[in-house]
Amino acid sequence: MSSSGDDFFKGLLFGAVIGATAGILFAPQSGVKTREEIKKLALDMGDKVQDLYLNARKQVEMKIKEVKMTGKKIDFEAYKKLVMEVVDEIKNDSNVTTETAKQIGLRLNQDWNDLKSSILS
Repeated sequence: MSSSGDDFFKGLLFGAVIGATAGILFAPQSGVKTREEIKKLALDMGDKVQDLYLNARKQVEMKIKEVKMTGKKIDFEAYKKLVMEVVDEIKNDSNVTTETAKQIGLRLNQDWNDLKSSILS
């Protein structure tokens, strides 16, 4: 994964963890229990975001194969439409925020350069 991809996930994870951490910190419980919950949350959020992105990328790649089987060419505009379809599917998942789905869509659009050679062949 590229450096920008790493930065994307770090930023997304950081924002999610900060929000969830604030909620945990304001909950009435012991400091030890609070720290344990924060640590668990950070690990869970990182795994969830990574899994969402990888699943979305697989979905985009499957849609690309379907389009190629019909003999149609895929340029960047067609690719963006496929990404939008996948992002819309992600948004319909009640466990995914609109912002997370949007960030995954942006990252998928950045993947165009990585996928372009396999798409055009």
